[in-house]
Amino acid sequence: MRIEPIDPTVIELARLLENNSIGVTYLTPRPGGGSLTGEVAQEVERALATLEGSACMPDGLVYGNGCFAIARYTDAAEVYRRILTCSPDDPAARFNLGVAYVRLQMFREAADEFTTLLEQEPFLAEAYYQRGNAYDDLGKPDAALEDYARAIKLNPDYLQALYNQGIVLSRLGRHLEALDAFDQVITLRPDLSNAYLNRGASLDEMGRHEEAIADYTAAIRYNPSGYNAYFNRARTCYYLGYIQEAISDYSQVVALTPDDAEAYNNRGLAFDALGDYQMAIEDYSQAIALRPHFAEAYNNRGAAFEALENEEEALREYLAAVAIAGDYADAHYNAARLYARSDDLDRCIQHLEKATELEPELQTDAVQNDDLGWVLELHKMRENRQDWLHGRQG
Repeated sequence: MRIEPIDPTVIELARLLENNSIGVTYLTPRPGGGSLTGEVAQEVERALATLEGSACMPDGLVYGNGCFAIARYTDAAEVYRRILTCSPDDPAARFNLGVAYVRLQMFREAADEFTTLLEQEPFLAEAYYQRGNAYDDLGKPDAALEDYARAIKLNPDYLQALYNQGIVLSRLGRHLEALDAFDQVITLRPDLSNAYLNRGASLDEMGRHEEAIADYTAAIRYNPSGYNAYFNRARTCYYLGYIQEAISDYSQVVALTPDDAEAYNNRGLAFDALGDYQMAIEDYSQAIALRPHFAEAYNNRGAAFEALENEEEALREYLAAVAIAGDYADAHYNAARLYARSDDLDRCIQHLEKATELEPELQTDAVQNDDLGWVLELHKMRENRQDWLHGRQG
């Protein structure tokens, strides 16, 4: 039997895929959905173009994996489907098709492909892991957790499955279980910044704030440009009253991501806590410049103006917040207070009623507030008088 020689372009493409950990049979997709870039991506593109210009349209896994490697997921999926038409039991083609469907956000189709594959290959940990990802994207976290657990049982050192298990558990509020998953990840990869970041977030949710700060610090040590760790550490420091530390970390965030409106707003709150209202106003203003419909920043800037006894500017800010977010109870409440001070009772009552409708607990605050307590009493007296008049007329 005569064996056809392998096209040297296919050999070169296979070399590129192997050297860049893509795989020539089963795909080894990069975490986070990354694809090849730069010169190596251009080399893959040239190889694919050469094969596409040949007499026969290529159908092999190497060609399909090459398309996948440079994010041509639709082309890759078509290649894998053609292979399965001829060879329905080809496990690599079915696995790769499932992964391509995940990249195409065809999560139901992906889950179906992995289910079919697992009937054929029930001990394939990677298929459970990938089906878990598809289930997670379908909004089925319990099914995702079951698949991650199966993958981990088959491969106890399956780092990505353990990590994703931790992410889903934390999202479900099962933080103690999430801690266990992230502990195992860190044991396997002590330098994985995101594992510390996410374990810190679960510790924060459990009220173990000092431990959370230690984890955020570890995350920063292993990834000094990881702005999320600075942001989380800043937020926790602010909560614990470590205001200068919070300002320092938020400053790192804005240095790394100058368009982060939330960081400017939060640093403004920290300056506010120190009584540095001018610096706070500058930060709130920067947050608003970056996000013009940032209602909270307007409300916060209003509070800073009020602290500086500029009530006219403060009221404008509160009303701007209300105009952007009509259901913003705190802004309605603050506007009501300032209207009370200027004896504009009608507008005061209008905003106060809206605030207490949105957040009924503000009614108690209003009764005890020096600006609003007397307004409520007067309003009650007016209502009683109207009831009495209506009663006499009736």
